[in-house]
Amino acid sequence: MITPVAFWIIFGVILMVIEIFTPTFFIFWFGLGSLAAAVVAYFYENTLFELLTFIIVSGILVLSSRKLAKKITGEEVRSINVDEIVGKEAVVIERIDNKQSKGVVKVGGDMWRAVSFDDNVTFEQGDYVIIDRVEGAHVVVKPKEIEKTDEH
Repeated sequence: MITPVAFWIIFGVILMVIEIFTPTFFIFWFGLGSLAAAVVAYFYENTLFELLTFIIVSGILVLSSRKLAKKITGEEVRSINVDEIVGKEAVVIERIDNKQSKGVVKVGGDMWRAVSFDDNVTFEQGDYVIIDRVEGAHVVVKPKEIEKTDEH
């Protein structure tokens, strides 16, 4: 049978190893929270205290790292209001052909997966299009010449 201390250490190491394979610096903090829970388990062996330590330490580290990253980079966290890009001009970066696959457009410095407003209309790389609407994580585009209709 595995002891609580060993469990928390193994769990923490697994989380830190997973962090190596992810592009974020997020899971690592839960690994450290797990190691803090291992220390509590060593001294108290109380599951409730261990869980609370894991949750509190991980939460504090996640929240503080966001502030620290903002301070180091000096950048504000960028958010986008999808309504801002509707009606804007975009350039096709990757061919858009609904029958084959989604393409990619660049609008306002951001890249978006894109589909054509019509399955029979394709857009080639370098074409300029208008963002008709946003559907989930992709945009629907139309040629610059077509005016937006009220049917969408």
